[in-house]
Amino acid sequence: MQMQQVRAGRAAQVPVPPASAAPLEISREMRQHLRLTRHSAFERHQENAQWTKEILDCGTSRNDVSRTSSGLTSSLEELQKHIEIKKHAADELERQLVQQQETQQATQRRFEEMLNALKTAGDAATLKNCEEKLEAEKKLLLPSKQRKMEIIRL
Repeated sequence: MQMQQVRAGRAAQVPVPPASAAPLEISREMRQHLRLTRHSAFERHQENAQWTKEILDCGTSRNDVSRTSSGLTSSLEELQKHIEIKKHAADELERQLVQQQETQQATQRRFEEMLNALKTAGDAATLKNCEEKLEAEKKLLLPSKQRKMEIIRL
C-alpha cells in the first residue's frame, strides 16, 4: 500500500458572534485555574514533543538517557548516584531509629528496675534512695518539649 498526497480544501466558515468591547471579568480563582490548566497543557505538549522525538530517533537515546519528573534529562550515572544517596539516607535514618529504640529500651529497663526496688524496699533509707533515683530518671525521660494534651470523647 502506497501513501498518496491529498490536498485538503478550505475549512467551512463558522459564524461567530462579534467580540465584545468590554473586558472579560473573571474571578481570581478562575484566573488561577486557567493558569494551571495552561501550564499543564504546556507540560503535556513538551512531553509529547519529547516522545515524538524519541520515536522518530528510533529510541537510540532511550538506553542511556531518561526523564525526571520535572522533564529534565539525566544520565544513568546521575540516577544511580541519586539512588545511592537515597539509600544512604535511608540507612542512616534506620540506624538512628535502632539507636533510639535501644536507648528507650535501656531507660525502660532502668525505670522498671527502680520500680521493682521500690516495691521490695523494706527500710526507709532504701526507699528514699530509690525515690531520688526515680526523680533523676524522670528528668531524663520527660521530653524537653511539652506535649499538647488532646481531649478525646468516646
